[in-house]
Amino acid sequence: MRLGSSPVLLLLCACGNLSNEDVAFLEAIPQKQQLHVAIPQGSTSQNLCTNGAADVYASAKSTGTSINAGVDDIVALVDAIRKVTPTTRDVDSRTWGPFPDKDHAGVFIQVVMSRELDASRTPWRFIYTISAARPPGAYLPILEGEFFGAQASNGIGRITLHFENSTALGINKPTDPTFPARIFYDLSGDPRTISLDLTAGVNAFGLISFDYSWAGYADGHGQFDYAFPDAKSGCTDEVTTFFNAQGAGRDVFRARCGSLLYGDVKQCWDAGGCLTFVDDPFGFTPACLGLPCILGTLAQCPAGI
Repeated sequence: MRLGSSPVLLLLCACGNLSNEDVAFLEAIPQKQQLHVAIPQGSTSQNLCTNGAADVYASAKSTGTSINAGVDDIVALVDAIRKVTPTTRDVDSRTWGPFPDKDHAGVFIQVVMSRELDASRTPWRFIYTISAARPPGAYLPILEGEFFGAQASNGIGRITLHFENSTALGINKPTDPTFPARIFYDLSGDPRTISLDLTAGVNAFGLISFDYSWAGYADGHGQFDYAFPDAKSGCTDEVTTFFNAQGAGRDVFRARCGSLLYGDVKQCWDAGGCLTFVDDPFGFTPACLGLPCILGTLAQCPAGI
């Protein structure tokens, strides 16, 4: 959405020094890399795979890349205020703007952050909103965020991007969806978890409607739930995949073909991206040649995941 240029306007209109308290507010805003889904790429060598390549896992990598790009677009809306002096300071809130949106005549942008303190006067919750308006119309939230903790690098939070409001204000891009997109994250422990909820409507960020979920552990292994359209079958594959730090793993997926749901299909693969085990009662795996098949053995699946 074109709002990505509006925070740049803040940099032009409100330069100055940040106080320590200003920085404390800004620490509650997550940075892009903190919300990235990490999928091990595995070996880069080209292998001759006896049972075929792990195409479903390859789709996990491309889906993860699309999610990261979508997250970057969302976080970029608030990222630009990090070096900008607030227009208004109160004890437990900061306000930037309102400023005119240089790309959309008659539109004004405003950013508001507030915090709540516990009994010891320690911040425990931050709320921030980017809003836009066409006066005399009211301000509508374009992005809303909530964060629990002292700093985003190890806290819990959510971000909602209101595409429906940017559409109503006429500041959206033609390729934007018209429904809210929601990010939920928990970076407070092991695993770190991130989800992107696109269940409110159809495709966004090059992804189909689904509640995408990722969990990553400190030792590099993890889990990723995602969906993608299978061009070969014409169905939508809904996948739960488990992987280790080297890129080997296993998955269970179901194929949604119109009103019919086929599953479960189970696969394992090595770090080179080759299938080592397949249990496919429906023949969706190319190596099954359209027939139910079992290839390899469970003993060839990676241990511990």
